[in-house]
Amino acid sequence: MLAFESFLQPLIQEMGYQDKMDRAINWFEQYGVWVVFIAGFSPIPYKVFTVSAGFLQMAFLPFVLASTVGRAMRFYLVAGLMRWGGKKMEDKLRDYVETLGWATVVLAVIAYLLLR
Repeated sequence: MLAFESFLQPLIQEMGYQDKMDRAINWFEQYGVWVVFIAGFSPIPYKVFTVSAGFLQMAFLPFVLASTVGRAMRFYLVAGLMRWGGKKMEDKLRDYVETLGWATVVLAVIAYLLLR
């Protein structure tokens, strides 16, 4: 275990992120850089994926590209929906943001399975 990992491990456990961290590491091992891209839309805290990418020594350039595109798509989607729907849409998004996030993850997994 790297010194950095041994420093962070107790902190991750103390903050209650260990189960989410384990899940993220498992996804990284299975899907690689696509996890970072999809994580931009998920309701799981994005910091779990950034720390996991560091733990697993993910290549920097693919990480930056996937993060930039994934997060930008999410922020532009939310901004576009709020502009289109106004205050009413903002209230609905607040109520359903987690459900929408998981629906996006499910759609991405289905698309992956169909396209592979």
